Amino acid sequence: MPSDTLPMDRDQVARRLIARRISVFRSAVIGAAERARTLLSAGTANDRAGLELGAFAAGRIDATRFAALHTGGPVLDATSRERVERAAAVFADMLAGGDESFVIDVPAGTSVRFAVAGALARLGRAFGAATVIELVRAAQFNPSEHDRLLDWYGFDEWSRAERMAAPPLVVRLDGADLRGASFASFMDGAAHFVVVPRSATTPAPLACLVTPAVLVAQTADQTALETFAQFDGPAIAALVGGDAVCFVHDPAAGKSPWQRIRIWHRPSAISRRVIGGISPRQQLDALAQLEALAQRPALSDTPLEALGPGAGDPADRLASWLLSESGIA
Repeated sequence: MPSDTLPMDRDQVARRLIARRISVFRSAVIGAAERARTLLSAGTANDRAGLELGAFAAGRIDATRFAALHTGGPVLDATSRERVERAAAVFADMLAGGDESFVIDVPAGTSVRFAVAGALARLGRAFGAATVIELVRAAQFNPSEHDRLLDWYGFDEWSRAERMAAPPLVVRLDGADLRGASFASFMDGAAHFVVVPRSATTPAPLACLVTPAVLVAQTADQTALETFAQFDGPAIAALVGGDAVCFVHDPAAGKSPWQRIRIWHRPSAISRRVIGGISPRQQLDALAQLEALAQRPALSDTPLEALGPGAGDPADRLASWLLSESGIA
């Protein structure tokens, strides 16, 4: 294993890894907050227009429509203005929160998937508030249907653009509770997760997340962390101990699994105890699956003549055999 092992403060490392994605999310919130301010200023313009037009215009000129000509947008009635103010408060709350807003602690034995879904829905209120702004602007806001967007906006409702600006999460949990399946439904867009186990994990808890578009890293040192931080697709990293395999699956490294997967540390022995309900056999199966995906295919040493038996040119015989095997007449 490389000597540049992770420092003891893994929480600090985890926060550094998500810093860039936090900036992307906050930029999206800042843009939405500016749109809210612009929309709220329309109400002020309406009041000012009424004063400027004076008593002579009363009953003759619609101050609301007059103000809209100058603001370039709709003028809010009292109900719509209240909705936009609530949305603006959501943006202010998101921008006021520090990096701790992107860190969750999952109590031992509880559902990691539900904890992650709840944290994303809480942060996703920023996207919900932006949706409210657009609905108000288009005069399509329905209180019974859309009010909830300011309180809860789950990942399954996010658009493609919202998922590309997804807030990252640091997830602290017991090692026994770390299972890749808990994160599977959230690995889309540019969602980033850094998992900090508090205790020993199974050897390859994230192996099941290895799919062509997802960056997956398990590491006990600095290897692959910069690759994770700069990746613009869905990514997850677990800062594991030395009793787990250290590997990275980088979608940018090639078309085949063996090109994308690199393993640089293997545990010397597999625990013979059940970890988080995962039996030793299941632990070995996950590790074996990862090893199989990472194995480079071996070239056949069978002579060409043996692949296409018969007389004549070996290349012609091989071509005939391939055609017959394909079912093409």
